Amino acid sequence: MEDYKQTLYNDELLNILPDGVIIFDTNGEVIQLNQQAFAELHVHPSVNDMLPFPTNRLFKLLNKKEDILSTILEKIRQGENTYSLPEHTFMQEQVDYTQFPIRGEFATIRDRTNLNKILFFFRNITVELTQEYILNTALQRTRIYPWYYDISRSEFTLDDRYFEHLGIPAGENNTLTMEEYVNMIHPDDRQPMADAFVVQLSGNTTFDKTVPFRLRRGDGTWEWFEGQSTYIANISGHPYRLVGICLSIQEYKDIENTLIEARKKAEESDRLKMAFLANMSHEIRTPLNAIVGFSDVIGSTYDELSEEERADFVRLISINSEHLVRLIDDILDLSKIESNTIKFTFSNCSLNSLMMDIEKEQTMKPISEIEIKSLLPDEDVYINTDITHLKQVICNFINNARKFTQKGYIHFGYTLDNRNADSVQIFVEDTGSGIPQECLNEIFDRFYKVDTFKQGTGLGLSICKTIVEHLQGDISVKSEIGKGSCFTVTLPFDRKTED
Repeated sequence: MEDYKQTLYNDELLNILPDGVIIFDTNGEVIQLNQQAFAELHVHPSVNDMLPFPTNRLFKLLNKKEDILSTILEKIRQGENTYSLPEHTFMQEQVDYTQFPIRGEFATIRDRTNLNKILFFFRNITVELTQEYILNTALQRTRIYPWYYDISRSEFTLDDRYFEHLGIPAGENNTLTMEEYVNMIHPDDRQPMADAFVVQLSGNTTFDKTVPFRLRRGDGTWEWFEGQSTYIANISGHPYRLVGICLSIQEYKDIENTLIEARKKAEESDRLKMAFLANMSHEIRTPLNAIVGFSDVIGSTYDELSEEERADFVRLISINSEHLVRLIDDILDLSKIESNTIKFTFSNCSLNSLMMDIEKEQTMKPISEIEIKSLLPDEDVYINTDITHLKQVICNFINNARKFTQKGYIHFGYTLDNRNADSVQIFVEDTGSGIPQECLNEIFDRFYKVDTFKQGTGLGLSICKTIVEHLQGDISVKSEIGKGSCFTVTLPFDRKTED
């Protein structure tokens, strides 16, 4: 009776275990299974009535597609007391022939030196591996890197992808000492990280806030991360390990910086627009008052004025009229650009003819001590472009050069590296006052003026840039204070255009 009670007690103990348990006799036949083993092998508990049961009728242990169970049992019969299953071992039940990954351990019960029974404990790790796969997939896609810190060793163990992402060599077993890790952190971010660590190491409370910080990459640049961690305590409640994750937030920081720059640019554009509107009254009234005033003088004192005086007044009226026309043209062009109604008509254009026409117009308004001249190659070049708008751009460059050049020259023309080149460079070069280097990046912005005391809307170069972009080209400038500037327009060149 006592033996029977002990057997029932042992059976109950086996059945409450979460793992499957299979017991073999010394011949390798199954003599007992617990309830978890019955469930995993898809067999009915009535099998107990047929025990001992041949192993190959219940299950197989497969590793690299080979059944390794008989080999394991033989090693145990030859004297091994325990045996752990190798990784990637699968159990195949023999009812539906379903295979599933397991983790398992063999142990022995011996009567002194003689083998009595062989115990096999196993666990179905399908759910565990699935969760691990899902987690790894999520980590791969989101650039999240897990880590843990061994307090007793003062050592970090990091995900190998962490090293790969940063472009740095992995330490032994993917570890870094505290000193090595701190040296990677940006000096400005070390104190916030240290504060978070102190809170965790105290064991009094968890630090559930995220901490942004920068790490030095292998190429010397800095990358933004966001870290969060907690601690694992021992039985006394003292932390013995910190665990956490690091998330790369560089992409978000880049977007944030882009938005900040865009906001600054928008605010600056609004400021310039307000200055432009405030200046419009002055810009329009100045030439208009000059035209009206000089016209009144000529009309009221015509007979009293000498020919030379009348010519001077007419010249001043002409200059202010041209300025007013350019001002109105800029405003109209801006309106067309804003409403996207500016139209372009492409046709075959002889660059030599275009440049010579511009030269004739410009030399009709000579400036003392300034040579205005076109520099053209001997062989003409034809491009497909909008002639009117291209001429507008070149003339705008020349008119700007006239404002800022006191003596020297204003040269314009074009160059072609060779007949097989795919682009042509049109230039306007002067010996004027030049543009400060800090202004070159903003020179083509709308409403921007290098010299606020010079007449103009600050729209001309912005309009030129828009026109050149519609002509499928690029615009650039080189300048040096006191030596002059050179504006260049690069347009596509197709030799077929000349055929």
